[in-house]
Amino acid sequence: MNESHYEEVAAGIYCIETGLYRPNLAACYLVRAGDRLAFVETGSARSVPRMLAVASALGLTPKAVDYVIPTHVHLDHAGGADDLMARCPNARLVIHPKGADHMIDPSKLVAGATAVYGEEEFTRHFDTLTPIPVERVIVA
Repeated sequence: MNESHYEEVAAGIYCIETGLYRPNLAACYLVRAGDRLAFVETGSARSVPRMLAVASALGLTPKAVDYVIPTHVHLDHAGGADDLMARCPNARLVIHPKGADHMIDPSKLVAGATAVYGEEEFTRHFDTLTPIPVERVIVA
């Protein structure tokens, strides 16, 4: 990875270091088609500023993001989905049927993760999770 924490790994596909726990542990991807964007994985809410910085480096704004696509709801893959969706007003969340309810109402996900990590560690790494409006969710 370069000092910007991202690199183009194929034409229009950018690997972004999420910064979760340690370098090279978790990544997310930005896919660009013309002036439209999609993020695959989100890391945690702490990852979102560096994700949007990559879009900005490409000359695009959060309004260019059409899709946010976590592969599953583990917090290193979907923990930043709510924050990213809040910052990307045109984006729709594309999620597996088993994960959709957890993104629409993350209370059980938060309770389970807090039980695993403890409240202090959960907050330190993942901040909080807020509901994603059902009308912005595509169940795939």
